[in-house]
Amino acid sequence: MHRFVLLSVDVALIAISTLMAIALCSPQASSALVGTYLAFTLAVAVPTLLIFGLNRTVWRFTSLNDCLPILVVAIWIVALATAAVFSFDGVQAIPLSLPVMHGLLILCLLVGVRAAMRLRHSLRRRARLARALARDGRQSVLLVGLSPIADLFLRCAAENAHERIHVAGILSDAERHHGRLLRSCRILGRPEAVEDVFHDLSVHGVRIDSIVLATPLDQLSAASQRSLANLETNHGIRVDHLSAQYGLGELTSNVAAAVDDVSSAQVNTPLVPGSGGGNLAPSSYLRWKRLIDATLALIGIICLAPSMVVIGIIVMLDVGYPLIFWQQRPGALGRPIRILKFRTMGRARDQNGRALTDAERVSKVGALLRRLRLDELPQVYNVLLGHMSLVGPRPLLPVDQPSFSAARLQLRPGLTGWAQIKGGRHLSVEDKAALDLWYIRNASFALDMLILLNTARTILFGERVDHRAIAQAWRDLRP
Repeated sequence: MHRFVLLSVDVALIAISTLMAIALCSPQASSALVGTYLAFTLAVAVPTLLIFGLNRTVWRFTSLNDCLPILVVAIWIVALATAAVFSFDGVQAIPLSLPVMHGLLILCLLVGVRAAMRLRHSLRRRARLARALARDGRQSVLLVGLSPIADLFLRCAAENAHERIHVAGILSDAERHHGRLLRSCRILGRPEAVEDVFHDLSVHGVRIDSIVLATPLDQLSAASQRSLANLETNHGIRVDHLSAQYGLGELTSNVAAAVDDVSSAQVNTPLVPGSGGGNLAPSSYLRWKRLIDATLALIGIICLAPSMVVIGIIVMLDVGYPLIFWQQRPGALGRPIRILKFRTMGRARDQNGRALTDAERVSKVGALLRRLRLDELPQVYNVLLGHMSLVGPRPLLPVDQPSFSAARLQLRPGLTGWAQIKGGRHLSVEDKAALDLWYIRNASFALDMLILLNTARTILFGERVDHRAIAQAWRDLRP
């Protein structure tokens, strides 16, 4: 089913649950209350469902992991609808039991219809499922084929090899599945586009170690087979074949040497001499830092929402859809996080198919957004989720990490930092790292407020290198 159809079914189920809840908890309710409560519920249901992406999941592979977003959606819809009704003049108060019953019915109906679809699919496909387990080493994998074998591979990887296998995406022949999720793993495109997907993931900081075929090779098109052969020959990417008859096959070991896992490499990187592992600032402030970040981020999202809507419209008119660019970077302790930005670059190729440089792809509007740091406003959402902090070392790509990266990854990366106000882009990687380590050892509420104020000045008047601050940072790092 298409995503619009799935959204329509969910909205219909929510409408049914609303009427059922009113009938059970307030059978004497006036038609005005029923109509108002139903209208507010449906008004908040559509954007909430779209934000949490319930219409992008593949229902026949629904798992327990997919039920948590449904619970969150039910809570949001009931809370927003109830608040809207209570604030609406001229409408009598609703019973206190109604929101509770409403939320339970929404949860039961949305989960129930997905469970029914999974049960139906399971009964039809039970004979084709087989027990399996993927083994041998940590890998970042691209899965080709949407089938029961793909679902089984994802389940085995998640339950038995979570620390050794990461599935970066899935390729499926069915156009209607593109952009949807299977066990929280996104379907990225068709098998014919495997080379483009591989390069796109590389741009986002995701490296692919091997490709796993969840469908027989002879069932793929000739273009898909050529693309897979090119990746195997030119990039040293191993292609593993899973037998549909016997389940998951063993992952072969005859593959070209791959880059070590980013997180492990960063955590094991030697520290700068005398840094003492970064020597974190007093824990009394760090305990409150997350609460301060979350509070200010929530206020910031509310206050900046109109500005971000305007910027989003400008980006759409300038470089087109999608509006947001994400990139995977190392976060605290080297754990990968996805940072968000407004897009500032156009397509990778011109009308004649010529590859464009990054400088050619950046539009004039995009350059202005970068100059004013407005392209980084979506990262306030990263702060709210706990992936980042308002102030801290800036998240860098793995290739840009300094030689003593483990020390600067002890705290959450920040929207801005000590290095950004003391020279920013004019500094070398090692000088930035020294300034970041100085901040880690001296972080305080007063210092964070100073950095935020100076960030505004830097945006308005440009970056200036502070050689005294750099020298001080290096002196503090010596034994």
